[in-house]
Amino acid sequence: MGAWSELDAAYPPGALTPGAAFVAALAHLHGATSIYDSTGALMRFVPDAGRGLALDNDLIERVERSLRHVPLDDFLREARERLNHAQRRCLALNLLDATLAAGASSAVRERYHMLIEGLGIPAEMIEPYRPALTLKNDLSIFPQ
Repeated sequence: MGAWSELDAAYPPGALTPGAAFVAALAHLHGATSIYDSTGALMRFVPDAGRGLALDNDLIERVERSLRHVPLDDFLREARERLNHAQRRCLALNLLDATLAAGASSAVRERYHMLIEGLGIPAEMIEPYRPALTLKNDLSIFPQ
């Protein structure tokens, strides 16, 4: 368990926060260049606020700045430095889940591998979860 100071971190305006890194990474996975563009439907990337990540103007502005003005390599470097181990694991699992949910899209799979590598997430961190997430997303097992 981390220190309370991790929860009370104060980030300068415009800086990438762990929450903004989470949302921006999911947006990058789907090729969004804005959380408002056709591929970046905002609510697609932000989980229910009851799960810990609240959508507010600050988060939206940080994500939008990251998507529009920060080159992907710089985003990956900053996110890699900003996220702790648990946050990287959570993000990796969400990226894998979203990739599997996207089906056979080769573009999404390519971006997934680029994000995982760029965030410095080792395969052994997420591979044990792949069978469960694959099953979760395989709705073909239900005959009609």
